[in-house]
Formats: sequence, structure tokens, C-alpha cells
Amino acid sequence: MRLKREKLPATIPTCSMADIAFLLLVFFMVSTVFRAETGLKVIIPQAEAAKKIPTKNLTHVWIAMNGIVSIDDALITKDKVSPIMNRKRQINPDIIVSVRCDKSTNYGLVEDVFDQFVEANVLKISLATTKKRG
Repeated sequence: MRLKREKLPATIPTCSMADIAFLLLVFFMVSTVFRAETGLKVIIPQAEAAKKIPTKNLTHVWIAMNGIVSIDDALITKDKVSPIMNRKRQINPDIIVSVRCDKSTNYGLVEDVFDQFVEANVLKISLATTKKRG
């Protein structure tokens, strides 16, 4: 005597799929490290009064004491500042440059970098300082 077997449709159990997706989401949120811009190690001068600038449309430029220039964590020579800033200005016409300059930097170097800004027609510039305590 032959037994008839009914063929059951193949199914994938999905009742715990939402739990697995939630656990993966939590795992990746906890284990992700967001990279912050570090720039060069510079000692920023102090000022009597300081004003916060908006972080939107902001590009960071670091000028080290030994003449190294960094734009958004990319080390460059001071002659390359104008083409890079010109490209950034074409992408975003409302660009604001935040200059973080070491307080012992030769002013001639700072002037050369500012001349590169003028050449690139980037005229919204902020000099970063720390506020004096007291």
C-alpha cells in the first residue's frame, strides 16, 4: 500500500527577522566611529572676545608654525591653496573659511595664504581664537 504525501510549500520562517534586523542595527550604531577633523597641532592665540560662526558652509584651514598648510585634513603646500579654494568656492559659493593659525607662525606665511584666498575670490574668512579666561 502506498502512502500519499502531500507536498508542503517551502517557507522561510520570518517571525524573528525583525529581531535580527534590530540587533544588527543596534550593533552597527554602537560600533561605528565617526571621524572628526583633526587638522594640524597648532596653538591658537587667545582673544578678549570671540564669536561663534555657523558650521554650515565651513572649511577649515590650518597653518602650522613650520609652514605646513592643511585644508580639511589634506596637507598641501601654500601654492596649492588658491586652486583648491577656487574649486571649493565653485561647488559652494557661500563658503566660509575658518583659519586656525599657530600663534608663533611667521606673519609672512599667513599673508601668503590670505593672498591665495583673495586670488581664489574666497573672502569670508574667520580667524579662530580661544577666549581668555578671567
